[in-house]
Amino acid sequence: MMYVNEKRDQLCVIIPEMNRLYGHANEPPAGLRSNGADRTLPAPLELDCSVPWSRRKLAPRQHIFHQGDEQTHVYVVKSGFVRLYSLLSNGRCQVIGFKSPDEFVAFEYGAKHRFSAQAVTATEMRSVPTAVFFAAASGDPQFLLKLYNVACEDLSRAHDLVLTIAKRDAEGSIAAFMLEVDARAAARSAKGDFVSLPMLRGDIGNYLGLTNETVSRIFTHFKKLRLIEVRGRYGIRLLDRRALRSISEHIPSDRKSMDLENRWLPRPATVLC
Repeated sequence: MMYVNEKRDQLCVIIPEMNRLYGHANEPPAGLRSNGADRTLPAPLELDCSVPWSRRKLAPRQHIFHQGDEQTHVYVVKSGFVRLYSLLSNGRCQVIGFKSPDEFVAFEYGAKHRFSAQAVTATEMRSVPTAVFFAAASGDPQFLLKLYNVACEDLSRAHDLVLTIAKRDAEGSIAAFMLEVDARAAARSAKGDFVSLPMLRGDIGNYLGLTNETVSRIFTHFKKLRLIEVRGRYGIRLLDRRALRSISEHIPSDRKSMDLENRWLPRPATVLC
């Protein structure tokens, strides 16, 4: 629930300014694209707001910022992948999301970051001081509308994660995750049929509340059923989106029937911070 509350805080920042400019924020935002799964995604973010973006390159596993750091900049991924995680009181890490090209990394409310952001692969970022960013955005209604779209999509993603952890079985969780990654790639007009999943299987399992073994087994099962095609270490192509969507939308009536080995008994995958 912490991640959901974080995304609601984003809207608390943006909606008042939307009301000032448009009179209300209840109209369906413009510039949305369908992901083919009964949900829409914002069109790719264009850095057209008149702000002095700075470029920064990161090596794999290099941090952009740590949980508790002062929030001084707004970050956007230009290439590569970033994972977001929280350090829990028991010392464990909880993966709370992944960011791909043309997505904000840190779009938070408050003086300090509530989670850490770390490059998964070689990654290129754009950054700008927070005060400069919001000062420029407040004078650009179209860009502010894009920020509203981004915050709404992040909140929808957080709600979907709650559903995944609470109700979906293991296969449904993986199917929903694959559809989400595929839709985000389509929204930014990624080239080719294959999308990249460079994060570790353990990171995916930790994010979805599954064990590493369960994630690997379901990937293999989906491959045998010709639902997906795997290329190399990271490439994946969805061969049957309709079947995957059906799997993701199936909510078992009895938790005891969830997963081939009952996903609620094993401890979810542990990841390194």
